[in-house]
Amino acid sequence: MTKTTYDFALPVVDFSSFLVNQGAVIGEEPTPAQLATARAIHDAGTAHGFVCLQNSGVNKSTLTNAFEASEHLFTGLPPEEKTKLKRLNPTDNTGYAPIGAESLNRKRRGADMKESFNVRNNNNDFTGTPDRFQDAATNLWNNVRDSSRRYAICCALALGLPPDYFSKTIKNMDLCTLRMLHYPPVVDLDSANARDEQEAEINAIRIGEHTDFGLFTFVFVRDPEKSSSHGLQVKAIEGGDLTIGCAAYVANEGTDGWSNVVLDEATLSKARHDETAVAIVNTGALLARWTNDVWRATAHRVICGPEALTSPRFSIACFIDPDKDTLCQVHENFVPPGEKPKYSPVTSLEYLQMKLREAQGTGTT
Repeated sequence: MTKTTYDFALPVVDFSSFLVNQGAVIGEEPTPAQLATARAIHDAGTAHGFVCLQNSGVNKSTLTNAFEASEHLFTGLPPEEKTKLKRLNPTDNTGYAPIGAESLNRKRRGADMKESFNVRNNNNDFTGTPDRFQDAATNLWNNVRDSSRRYAICCALALGLPPDYFSKTIKNMDLCTLRMLHYPPVVDLDSANARDEQEAEINAIRIGEHTDFGLFTFVFVRDPEKSSSHGLQVKAIEGGDLTIGCAAYVANEGTDGWSNVVLDEATLSKARHDETAVAIVNTGALLARWTNDVWRATAHRVICGPEALTSPRFSIACFIDPDKDTLCQVHENFVPPGEKPKYSPVTSLEYLQMKLREAQGTGTT
């Protein structure tokens, strides 16, 4: 049975007004440009939670160096050398995860066809990584840290909250994670191993459907204009968290419901002249919970289209989570009179570790 997917052009938001130290960024009245940016972010947050952020604040050369270091680690190191890398675990969420080590949707499909290396604010172990990998990763981390704090201010402004409402929860950034990702070619899609349509579909999915866990995520894709770099898809669900077995999830089981994320070609062309890179930014489940689902955390996955069967895909995701002791509870502004919040309070650490255990198959709570 042929399934239909549609293209979804991400709304483009110019973030340059938050890159200068004025207005809301320094605790003063927001500038007209900042208010316009916040309105655009709010419109996207209430609809689906995804934006194409032009002028993200992340330096292009810093990002290029990180992608080169990532490629060297994933495709330059022989398999026997990768076994010497520090292995990823849900306790500290740092280090290397080989292909098939994770599944972000264990009840729906098999292991994710990707390998990754996680870097955090401290306690990283770079033993066995290529030369310059540590410097490239650290430089990108420092750059994203500044952009994420500015984006947190924008989110608060968009939601009518005090400017530091979210930024004060990422002072330590002790749960934030920079994840370098490599999706290898899927060369055996039509081989004898693909016994039926369902197995062929599983082989074509590089990472299973999920919602991100924290506040928001910055995603950078190498060579976004190339078809081999495409593959991100989104599907609307009810609520901020993709919970296996929930009514909205089951309702989508018999349909396709997926849309291909498309970046505007004119924006990509214009962005070549910008000093900082274009990023895909999406709302995380904790931020959706905080707003009582006023903002959406949309389910997404990465597939391998026909044009990418023999091509690798490289991306870098920067997951911005509140500091570990932050109590995330629905803000009263988002609870209608006479109703109760949809979600119970939870600390950022409790929630993140629960989701990581699910993804890495080490048990759930």
